[in-house]
Amino acid sequence: MNELSDEQLVAEAKNGCLEAFSYLVERHQNKIYQAVRRFVSNHEDAADLTQETWMCAFRSLRSFRGEASFSTWLYRIAINLTLNHLKSQKKQKKESLEEKKQRIEVGSKQGLSSFAATEDFELREKVESALTNIPLSYRSAFILVALEGMSHRQAASILGCSENTVSWRMHKARRWLQKNLAPYLLR
Repeated sequence: MNELSDEQLVAEAKNGCLEAFSYLVERHQNKIYQAVRRFVSNHEDAADLTQETWMCAFRSLRSFRGEASFSTWLYRIAINLTLNHLKSQKKQKKESLEEKKQRIEVGSKQGLSSFAATEDFELREKVESALTNIPLSYRSAFILVALEGMSHRQAASILGCSENTVSWRMHKARRWLQKNLAPYLLR
């Protein structure tokens, strides 16, 4: 069953075959998790949103018309759930001091000096912070295109906008990042 296409597995799952749906989950689980994880600041939220995506997909599978690919439909569910989650949060959770120390220690164990690990960690933290502070519409386009490797057309389908809108949002996101990261990159 693993050699079947998404379309064939969807057809089987629509007919009540839970094994077919399990293969779809297995095939797309990591991609969906990674996409969601780029939006949220911790593993637990990403795991919860990924699980919610699958539950929603399972409940809505009969209404899937196949106008877009299954993966595009699934990404759209995941991104919409994630954006709704982010909008409902009043404040982004901050990493605890202990988690930061653990990251620095991991960097040290990987052969970096304590200073280099700290510097590397600080740069990563600045990039993550800049990504978090980009307006959500720009961040969505940037994550899907630049980090997930989607085409503008795929991102437009997932975000429910035109390709030109995705291009504009990408432009704005890049300018935002350049402006906010310039002091850290021009050392």
